[in-house]
Amino acid sequence: MTLLDTLPAIGDAASPLWAGAGRHAPAGAAEEADFADRARRWRKALRGARVVYFGRSPLTTGVARLAREGGLGIGVRSDGELAAALAAGTDPARIVAHPGSPELLRDAVGVGVGRIVLDSPLEAPHVAGPARRGSARTTFDLVGLRCRPDSCGTRAGAAARYGEAIRRTIAAMADVRARDGVILTELHVGGDQADPGVVGGPEPGADELAAVIEDALDEACAAEHFPRPVVAVGVTLTA
Repeated sequence: MTLLDTLPAIGDAASPLWAGAGRHAPAGAAEEADFADRARRWRKALRGARVVYFGRSPLTTGVARLAREGGLGIGVRSDGELAAALAAGTDPARIVAHPGSPELLRDAVGVGVGRIVLDSPLEAPHVAGPARRGSARTTFDLVGLRCRPDSCGTRAGAAARYGEAIRRTIAAMADVRARDGVILTELHVGGDQADPGVVGGPEPGADELAAVIEDALDEACAAEHFPRPVVAVGVTLTA
């Protein structure tokens, strides 16, 4: 049975909106309104970026629906989360998959997710083989690099670490251009369960992070004479 075989059952199931979502997730109408307000604020602050929801807890269909209605992309880390996002009516092109298993990669490719993010190029051979055996498309184009801060700190320190990570990543993209003649066009900032923002510490606010991203991109792209990439930012929408 494939992921697609399970979708009708998942879509019709009457499950609590925030089942298993933990203390960071909304639980009622007021919390849903707060979620929507946070989504609006992140989108407004990060006007030039794609904002992708990565919750700290397992994604449910209800949360995925709110993220979709809020105009966010949705990050998934498992087959269950991918199924929840699709059951909520999410356009697969707006889904970002962090495959923790060959099965998730196979299913993500099979439904046409927009982006597959790997922690390292060394993962590619391990995930491409099972995808090929599953008759999925196995030609992947490298379009960008992932960027995340090294460690936690104070709120001000956390924002500064994003800037440092962006500058390093732009320099790496410039190295790829010089070595391979390839201009990467996307930069993914943060966005996984282990590092939803800053590990163990408070995430920068929307306006604060937007300013850091703008300044770091301007500085790094000018220094490397590199064209400005499209930015995707993973957020958790927690307080």
